[in-house]
Amino acid sequence: MEPPLLVSDGELCWVRTEIRRGPDLVDGSGWIAEFQKRCREAPALSGRARLLRQTVSEGDNPQFWSKAGDTPLPLRNEVLKVMQKEKGQPGSRAKLATGQDVIFWFNVGPPGEPRNRVYVTDARCPHQGVCLLEGELKDIEDVAGTRRGMVRCPRHNKTFDIQSGQSPGNSEELRVYPCRFEHGHWYVGVSGRESEAAQAVDVEMPAAEEPEQKRQRIGSEVIAATPAQGRPRILVHHATIA
Repeated sequence: MEPPLLVSDGELCWVRTEIRRGPDLVDGSGWIAEFQKRCREAPALSGRARLLRQTVSEGDNPQFWSKAGDTPLPLRNEVLKVMQKEKGQPGSRAKLATGQDVIFWFNVGPPGEPRNRVYVTDARCPHQGVCLLEGELKDIEDVAGTRRGMVRCPRHNKTFDIQSGQSPGNSEELRVYPCRFEHGHWYVGVSGRESEAAQAVDVEMPAAEEPEQKRQRIGSEVIAATPAQGRPRILVHHATIA
C-alpha cells in the first residue's frame, strides 16, 4: 500500500517526499571534507597565492571578514564547479506536492543522532533566487562553541544557517521547514493553507456529462441546438428518389 501523500496533525500538514533512507541523502560532512581538501590543493596547482583577508559579501553592506589564510572566494567557486561535476552537489533536492522546491541537508551542524541531523530549506537564495545546491556547504563553530551548518550562495557569498535560516548581518532569511521520518519516507511540514494545492491534486473530479442536444423539426430541416457553439446548427436532409 502506498504511503499517504499528506498527513495532518492539526497544526501542520506533512507532505511526503521521495527522499527515503541514507542513500537518498548526501553526507554533508564527507562533502565538506572533500571540498576543503580540494581547496588546499588548488592554490598549489594554479600557482596562486592565498588571500590574507577578504570580504564575504562583496558589494553588500555590512561586510564580514573571513579568516586569514582562507582560500580566496573566486577560487573556492571554481573548485565548487569542478567538484559538483565530479562528486555531486552537497544536498538532495525535492519538489513538494504543494509546490515548494526544497533541499535536504544531512550530517552537518550540531552533533547527534543521524536522524536529528537532517535539515530542510528552500532551494533558492532569498536574495536573487540562485539555487543553493550550487553553493558551498560549511560546518562552522561560533564564538559560543556551537557547531552550525551553513550554506554560502556562490553569487554574492551570503551565508545562511540551514537550521534557523538566519544570515549573519543580513536581513534576508532562508525559509526552513520541519521534517520527520515516517511510513518509510521523509515528510516536510507546511501550513494547512499550503497543503490545499496537494489536496486538490488528490481529488478525482468526475467527468462532465455531455449535455443532451435539443432538436426541433421544422419541415424537412432539423435544428440542433449546440451549447458549445452558442447558436443553432442547421442540418439539412436531402430526399433521395429511387
